[in-house]
Amino acid sequence: MRKRIVEVEIEAGAHERVETPVSFSLPKSASSLKDQENICLEMGGERIPLQVMEWEGSLQGYFILPYAKAGETLRGDIVLSDEEESETGFSYDLKEGVLIINYGKDHVTSYNYGKLLSKPYLYPIFSTNGVRVTEDGPGDHVHHRSLWVAHGDVNGQDFWAETEESGRIEARDVKVNSCGKVFFELDSSNVWITKSGNIELYEKRTICIWKLKKDVLIDVAITLFNHEKDTKFGDTKEGGILSIRVNEKITVDNGGKIENSFGGINEAESWGKRAAWCDYSGIVDGKKVGITAFDHIDNFRYPTYWHVRNYGLMTANMFGISIFTNSPKNRGDYVLPKGEELRFKYRVLVHEGKDSTYIKNKYIDFLYPPNVKIST
Repeated sequence: MRKRIVEVEIEAGAHERVETPVSFSLPKSASSLKDQENICLEMGGERIPLQVMEWEGSLQGYFILPYAKAGETLRGDIVLSDEEESETGFSYDLKEGVLIINYGKDHVTSYNYGKLLSKPYLYPIFSTNGVRVTEDGPGDHVHHRSLWVAHGDVNGQDFWAETEESGRIEARDVKVNSCGKVFFELDSSNVWITKSGNIELYEKRTICIWKLKKDVLIDVAITLFNHEKDTKFGDTKEGGILSIRVNEKITVDNGGKIENSFGGINEAESWGKRAAWCDYSGIVDGKKVGITAFDHIDNFRYPTYWHVRNYGLMTANMFGISIFTNSPKNRGDYVLPKGEELRFKYRVLVHEGKDSTYIKNKYIDFLYPPNVKIST
């Protein structure tokens, strides 16, 4: 049985597209597609996996566009079928305080959120060629947790370090939103608690993972708020709304390389500088790998400042302006008013040692993805 649901028209836009994640709104008439596994986009004789989920009250479709030329418009059909489809896709295993995420037989990453941890974080993170690209709790900075969120001055409290006086970020509720052949998504509701037990900040973190042929994409959406009081983010370099500590073998100190969107190389040209993205790459056991953090154009104080070090740290910090500019009067403090939200969107590209041109193209995909039109 094969049932055509809707026709789609995909506009590539001004850029060539290669393995580009695409999301679009579906009409209410397509509600039968929700939670269905045997759905796909038929286009040009190819069957492209499609995943459907409800998001903020609307039905959304998701797929990875294999290829489109700049300026090209493609047409296809969304089809519900009882034919056997490939079993390859995402799966997960939930253990005590750890959510293990796999694609096929490969471990992609794990979300660690146990109550004994100082903060929730992703570790390990693997590239498609099987290399662990991040480090957890290295001896020189034990509070560097692979891929994490934290800041060193929130209402005067330290949530960056892991000392006896530091606050902690506790995951109160972790749930899987969607797990299929196209992507995996989880929500984590977190509270930032001081040593004395006061809640200084609430956080909703959504992590969405896409698996490409040679890349892994990790989208991290962060919403910070407090309905009880104002929240002040202090001017300090010790922090990052998105932070990454790379594998010890790809640090600049061990032969790796830092590069930002303006062509700045290594710490001397990248630390404290503003840039749209920052990449860390190197060689691990003969395999080229890299990890890039993309700042979204809608983020607060875009483009962000980067606290990036030759020893392996890469973090997007938009608050430590006086330190980064060496100008004590140029303060980066920010007060989030009670009841308001501060939102951030990032994409992390885990790649097999790609150059800056490739990274730039993937960044464009993040900011300006193809447009999809529906006709029933």
